[in-house]
Amino acid sequence: MRTELALREFIASRIAANLSPATISWYEDRLLPFARSCPTLPRRPEPIEGFLSTVQGSPETKFDVYRALKTFFKFISSRHRLPNPMDAINPPRRPKTLMPTLESGEMMRLLHSAQSLRDRAILILIMDNGVRADEVCSLLKHNIKQETVIVKGKTGWREVPISDETRRILLQIATTSTGDHVFHGHKGPITRHLIYAIVRRHMENAGIKGPKMGPHRIRHAFGKNYLVEGGDLRSLQEIMGHADIKTTEKYASLNLTDIIKKHRKFSPLRAAHAAAQESLFDTNAALKEAEAILLKAKGVNDEGEGHEETN
Repeated sequence: MRTELALREFIASRIAANLSPATISWYEDRLLPFARSCPTLPRRPEPIEGFLSTVQGSPETKFDVYRALKTFFKFISSRHRLPNPMDAINPPRRPKTLMPTLESGEMMRLLHSAQSLRDRAILILIMDNGVRADEVCSLLKHNIKQETVIVKGKTGWREVPISDETRRILLQIATTSTGDHVFHGHKGPITRHLIYAIVRRHMENAGIKGPKMGPHRIRHAFGKNYLVEGGDLRSLQEIMGHADIKTTEKYASLNLTDIIKKHRKFSPLRAAHAAAQESLFDTNAALKEAEAILLKAKGVNDEGEGHEETN
């Protein structure tokens, strides 16, 4: 079987499953080089391992290629009842990294950086509920409701809660734009690429450093802070549009600063230490009383010194 034909079949199945254009592009970017490297679909793991060894980039990049191949071969093997060579291939090792997010001070600077109404509205919307860039693009004027907005996510249209402040600025920007979409660029409805460029520019202006300089980093910040402030995983899954709760569970891995704050607040030692501090005053009083008794006894002994029998 030709790999190119198998890839076309796989991509068609992803489109039929209503996956987003961004996800389709993600698969194509990682699988097209494989199709060129292995024109005939491999039945054994060795050609696939050979291709994986040529993949350049970070450990995360190599792992993404492995994930794409894993999904591709699982589909083809099931559809055509073929052995799955990926079952014999171990995933490439990758270092454990913290999910890049934003601290509250960085989010404040980011908002202050956005002077235009459109850019500020985009940032506020993502900060408020963690919507994806594609979902921001999909927002239509009539889908701004009293307490929610309706956006088109990876699995179709979904309703997402918004705050009163977010609703006000969305209605304000909607009155300034033509057409059905809320957000526009120079040539029509805004694109995800323009949203990434807008967010990246404002992050740089706000002095924010590090990886993931784009809207997904704000999405991560929303997910993390939602749990830090007491939100639960199930409602966060619904808000963020995760098909699998395991994806949402990643946001439970707080960064080191939050871990330290939580530890200081909830460590059992803190309660024990507080109780010990309360009893310390009683202990000190007892010690002072004992010292006074000892001093008094020492004075008596000093007066009678020389008359004591020795053993």
